[in-house]
Amino acid sequence: ITYLDENEDHQYQVFQTLLSRQVGAVFMLSLDIPSWMVNTLLEEKISVISLTALLNDQVSAVTSDESEMMNTIIDYLVTMGHKNIALIGDTKLTTIISNTRRTNFIKLMHAHGLTDDNMFLYGTDHTYETGYNSVTTDYDINHLPFTAAVATADLVGQGLANAMLDHGKKVPDDLSIVTIDGLQQTEIARPKLTTIQQNFPEIGRVAMQLFLNSDSSNKDPQVIYIPTELIQRDSVLNLNAKI
Repeated sequence: ITYLDENEDHQYQVFQTLLSRQVGAVFMLSLDIPSWMVNTLLEEKISVISLTALLNDQVSAVTSDESEMMNTIIDYLVTMGHKNIALIGDTKLTTIISNTRRTNFIKLMHAHGLTDDNMFLYGTDHTYETGYNSVTTDYDINHLPFTAAVATADLVGQGLANAMLDHGKKVPDDLSIVTIDGLQQTEIARPKLTTIQQNFPEIGRVAMQLFLNSDSSNKDPQVIYIPTELIQRDSVLNLNAKI
């Protein structure tokens, strides 16, 4: 197990360590991996399996279907009467996951008959601070232009919820929140956060089975999508009920 950051020297050091230990497979539990590292690992006949993203057409992946997840969220919020919706967290275009979620968010908002004026994008990372600051620094918490926010990670959603609480606001009365990932913190938050839950244990199990079942005669990359589930809790207001 090793951590890979954006420092090129550290990336190279990690790469050399992997080669020296003669590993049989590398499971990529990261949002973005340098393409040179992936390509070289493949050249060295080391199996590479991504657990979080579709890296390229040469790498097998066991992951959630990002488009399906976002469609489930947007469809749910629109059904609940929300039209002005924000995507808050990591919304930059420079990483695989963030770019995919941003693109899907915009596409699916349009697919639900909404326009660019109904969409709001904020943030460059999946941190608690990004969620908190989004409604306390960059938007006026007393006059938010959106009624619902999609948090790109549970921590972001927790930051949003706590910011609202700290400023005398209520979730979901003043802002509805849906998070992506569905870890335990969404259940113990107050209020409990509605979330699209990824099945991380199953992703890990299937990825290991994929590696164990692989052989030299079949090196074609596979993409396996693990189903997700919308867990409806207490953080989304039904605006239709207010009419």
